[in-house]
Amino acid sequence: PYFRRRNDDLILELPINVAQAALGDRITIPTLEGEEEIRIPPGTQTGQIFRLRGRGVPHLRRNGRGDLLIITHVVVPTQLTAEQRELFEKLARTLGRESIPQRERGFFEKLREAFSL
Repeated sequence: PYFRRRNDDLILELPINVAQAALGDRITIPTLEGEEEIRIPPGTQTGQIFRLRGRGVPHLRRNGRGDLLIITHVVVPTQLTAEQRELFEKLARTLGRESIPQRERGFFEKLREAFSL
């Protein structure tokens, strides 16, 4: 993994697997000072950001440092073993379609819909 810099903050893209995202995990990540363990909570979604304060780049003209921002990316497997496929199929049957949350419409979407009648 490589860091990207945004001002005094560092950004780390962190790939996690489906099980880690759903169940949670403890993961060792690189920092400027070495490695550090972070907790990924159950239900973590792609794009979720975790902030480690003071783990970024030192400020130039004042004391302190920026933050380390960890952005999670849930990686879905592209090739499954027979056992993995069977387990995912069992999981799919228990979840059903109802478990897919519908996105809330924003204020402007509702307003646009009201005026389009």
